[in-house]
Amino acid sequence: MPRYYEFEVSLQEIQPRIWRRFLLRTTATFAQLHKAIQESFGWEERHLWEFRLPTCQGWPIAGPPDGGEENDRPTPDAKTVKLSSYFTGRRVVEWCEYLYDFGDDWTHDVKLIAVRSEKESFKRRLLDGERAAPPEDCGGTPGYEHVVHFVETGEDRYDDDPKGLEAWLDGWKPDAFDLSKAKLEFDR
Repeated sequence: MPRYYEFEVSLQEIQPRIWRRFLLRTTATFAQLHKAIQESFGWEERHLWEFRLPTCQGWPIAGPPDGGEENDRPTPDAKTVKLSSYFTGRRVVEWCEYLYDFGDDWTHDVKLIAVRSEKESFKRRLLDGERAAPPEDCGGTPGYEHVVHFVETGEDRYDDDPKGLEAWLDGWKPDAFDLSKAKLEFDR
């Protein structure tokens, strides 16, 4: 029977929590985990990203092959780094951080929940989640709070261009997460 990592991925600094839970084959690479996070959150893969150790140093585990070197630290190519080199399923708590968009700094906690065997074979499967991911390029946590306030009240705190902001958000709602629709895209 094929074996799978069950991951729960959530955004740091955002309340109520924005999170996704999915299964990914134990033979997968960090590049495949990156893709799963991007697609489960609805991110658009427009920015640099990196997996890091959850320490104050944030040493890189894996990233894009052409992602450059941040702070003169070499980042291993995520296509060649197997998840099994980091996630063993033997420790009580196993997790890392996933940073997406070095400008907005969306830091995700990537926690291994379990290693499971399944009767059927598949690449990945979305299990659950809550809330919509922030819009791309909204300005990190402060920008996210700004657009949430605007959607909930109709007020633009910065009084910039409410009509332009509404057009840019294009119907985005912070509570919107349709698991059935997301599963159709993610599980295919």
